[in-house]
Amino acid sequence: MITFESKAELEVALSLQIAQDLKRAIDTKGGATLLLSGGSTPSGLYKLLSNAELNWSLVKIGLVDERFVPLKHPQSNFKLLEETIAKNQASAASILPMVLDEKDYKQNLKLIEESYSIFSHPDVALLGMGADGHTASIFPNDPASLQADQQEKYVVSNCYAPTEPKQRITLNGPVLRKANSLYLMITGTQKKDILEQSSSLQLPIASFLSSITNIYYSSAS
Repeated sequence: MITFESKAELEVALSLQIAQDLKRAIDTKGGATLLLSGGSTPSGLYKLLSNAELNWSLVKIGLVDERFVPLKHPQSNFKLLEETIAKNQASAASILPMVLDEKDYKQNLKLIEESYSIFSHPDVALLGMGADGHTASIFPNDPASLQADQQEKYVVSNCYAPTEPKQRITLNGPVLRKANSLYLMITGTQKKDILEQSSSLQLPIASFLSSITNIYYSSAS
């Protein structure tokens, strides 16, 4: 775990690290894939990352998970990316939504399974963690989430959150754990305490700990 005195310092360090990882992937294979989480915690990081000097036209950005809502909905993670990272230098990147058919939940999953196949072995992925120890849209005490954490056959799964909007779409655990660089960003002492107890409490984030490249933490939220 890398600890920072302020969230601003964390954001600078993590944005530089992600940019370095993306440059390495571009130099090595001519392109890069980046998976990002939603929520309010990483929004400042994404704004910083949008200014990174690299060939963003060779970067494809996807979501770790999404709420099954229209793309312009206030709770849409895709909308968050459009308002933060899809600016400045990074406006040249391709951002792939997780909602292509907002009317049909099952049909949408089929469409995303195909479009997100390019993320089956991501270069960089950023996880967050909720106060209940969930990560991506893999929640405790949810059979669909348990399956998503173990599902090897498919890239994405439908899951159900304990709060509205309950219908979610998530990258499966095995896919996220394949990321060449997998980071976890958390802020606040409460989340740090939850993370430290996650293995004993068998919380979803615990199954990712051995695969995480580094945890970026600040006690300041």
